[in-house]
Amino acid sequence: MSETPDATPTESADAAEAAPAKASKSTPSRRGRSAGKAPAKRSTTRPARSSSSSSSSSRSSGSSSGSDAAGSLAAALRSLVGGIENEVSSISGLSGEIDTHVQALNDLRAEATRRLLHLDDLRAAAEDVNLSAFLDTSIQPQLPQVEEDFPDRIYGGS
Repeated sequence: MSETPDATPTESADAAEAAPAKASKSTPSRRGRSAGKAPAKRSTTRPARSSSSSSSSSRSSGSSSGSDAAGSLAAALRSLVGGIENEVSSISGLSGEIDTHVQALNDLRAEATRRLLHLDDLRAAAEDVNLSAFLDTSIQPQLPQVEEDFPDRIYGGS
């Protein structure tokens, strides 16, 4: 009948007598005896044990829900960091492509400049007025039709 391992046999006997006293109406002498020793000792051992077991079960359920929350938070953070890494990788790839296209654009501009310099030399060599007028009107290079966009965020603006 004793729930604690350190209970003595007399406490067990008192507890056994106290249980029937509560179940039925007993004589005043028995009620006085059970009210004296046994309930005081039982109340100190049983509630402490039951409250410690319920608090330990609430601690274990709290710690498991806490670990679940920590696990889901860690998973969410891993997912966020993974998404950031993917975006940075994509932006780095796009920057590489931009570099390739800008290099090709610079090469095309250099070629256009070289051809215009040849036409300028031809214009300077023309001594005929009519030929010079023709070259003046026809040597005007066509400017790019697409406006270039230089976003501030990419190029260090605010």
